[in-house]
Amino acid sequence: MQENNHTTAEKIWLAAGIAAALGALAMPVLNPDLYWHLSAGRYIKEFLRLPAADFLSWTEQGAPWVDFEWLTQVIYYAVHALGGTPGLFALKMAVLGATFPAFYSLLALNGLRSSAFFTLPLWGLTLMSNSDLRPENFSVLFFALLLWRLEAARLAGRPGDSFYPAASPAALLRLAFFFTLWANLHAGFAYGLLLLLCYAAGGLADRKLWHTSAGPALSWRPALPVMAAAAGAMLNPWGIKIYAILIEHASQADTLSRYLAEWAPPALANPWHWPFMAFFLVSFSLLLRRFLRERSLPFAHLLTLGLLAFEAARHTRHMVFFCMAAAVFSLNCMAGLWSPPMLRRRGRVILVLTLLYLSLLVWPRYLSFRVNLGAEAAGAAAYLKTNAPSLGGRRLYNPWTWGGYLGWALNPDYKVFTDGRYIFHKYLAPVSAAMTDQDSWADFARERRFELVLFRRDYQMLPFEQAGRNGEKTQVLRPSYLLFMPKAQWALIYWDAFSVLFARRGGPAAAELKLIRPDDLESVKFDICAGALKPEAAQAELELYRKAAAGAPSTKEADRFAGWLAGYPASCRR
Repeated sequence: MQENNHTTAEKIWLAAGIAAALGALAMPVLNPDLYWHLSAGRYIKEFLRLPAADFLSWTEQGAPWVDFEWLTQVIYYAVHALGGTPGLFALKMAVLGATFPAFYSLLALNGLRSSAFFTLPLWGLTLMSNSDLRPENFSVLFFALLLWRLEAARLAGRPGDSFYPAASPAALLRLAFFFTLWANLHAGFAYGLLLLLCYAAGGLADRKLWHTSAGPALSWRPALPVMAAAAGAMLNPWGIKIYAILIEHASQADTLSRYLAEWAPPALANPWHWPFMAFFLVSFSLLLRRFLRERSLPFAHLLTLGLLAFEAARHTRHMVFFCMAAAVFSLNCMAGLWSPPMLRRRGRVILVLTLLYLSLLVWPRYLSFRVNLGAEAAGAAAYLKTNAPSLGGRRLYNPWTWGGYLGWALNPDYKVFTDGRYIFHKYLAPVSAAMTDQDSWADFARERRFELVLFRRDYQMLPFEQAGRNGEKTQVLRPSYLLFMPKAQWALIYWDAFSVLFARRGGPAAAELKLIRPDDLESVKFDICAGALKPEAAQAELELYRKAAAGAPSTKEADRFAGWLAGYPASCRR
């Protein structure tokens, strides 16, 4: 009876662990770059060739573009055509979920199958920083598979197995094909090359430092897998150019860290970075403890963790690779340092802490997301599409994160200013500088000859002075776009819960909204109550706005203003 209860308890712990592991990956599809990937997939499907030059923007139209993620884009487009956004979410879960069997196999290699109830959730936490839909998902899968094969060969003490650095000719061919597929999906294959180098160097160091027999002999043979992998990666439509892209990204990394969150270093103030910091402390502590106890450790582990920790500490987008390696190497240490009963006891504590972390800091945030960050521009895109006969072809300014969606929804009627592709990195600094003050923006807009300007509704509210009915002066908070986009030069033609859209005066445009403007309706109320504005004018423009923004996401501010207007003049005395 007691044994049955124990078995039931184990099943409950394991079920909780699996739920936590999968729950850590359940972030909705938010990546705004998704849409330019879909645009590229659509291009490949329609023209049966890869895009070799930009076709989505007016700033870089025709400029060379090495589309090194083309295979991922074909997959994205096919899945989206069949299953829409739910299909893309399922694809992400399938790709990241496919890493779990490899991790479970690593548990078996270390004799830790009974620890799956808490180690699987830890694995979920390692992948959490990559739990959105991104081409990197494929790199996460391929990295996990490569790490599994390398660890399997190392633990078995048979360096000739599979992908280990003294592999057989057949294994070298498999490895080359593995990297060919990886390189056509995502440039993260560079981390696979780094992993191979670390294991090759680690095997040599183990043999020399610890006099182990598990490493390959001191010869040129450890270089063969790295050479095979590097050659396999060049079997892509761009050949050796793919390495030039890697070098370009590396050279720009420090600059990008100032403007893009994924390139910034981890921050203690961000709870989503805490798993990385925990893995950092625990993994190196366990390696040190193992060394003090055994006077040796796998040099490949130390080398891999050191290099990956350096990259992850510089840029958050690299945290997932460090965390995967740290989880695997920490488990290897645990297997030798802790007895199974102690491991189970500590595992229950770890699982409870993991569930608390997910429940308090992760899942509420997942539930708070309502729309893809790029699809926030959907309302403005629908408006622009409807008014393409009068507005199409104009030079459009758009925020960085909205360029992908706008290109997907509006091409070829409109070309975007920028999107998330690397060919637009050079625009990050000038745009940031232009947003510092209204004069800088005016100069930037004039130099670039913008004719349409789409802003996010993330502007400041500033005090403006207005005169009341009896001439008294009152300060009213009004949006800062009134200064950046003066009425003498720009007409507000659309707004919704996320965006405001302006057209430069001097050409044919859609109907202008002069009164019903976002975050400025308190000023309109003030003028109506002061007698400076007739309520009928506001009512007429309110109907014009409702027609322009029909079906768009709303903050209900126009509805609240309509209610206030219906109560006029009594509403002026409230």
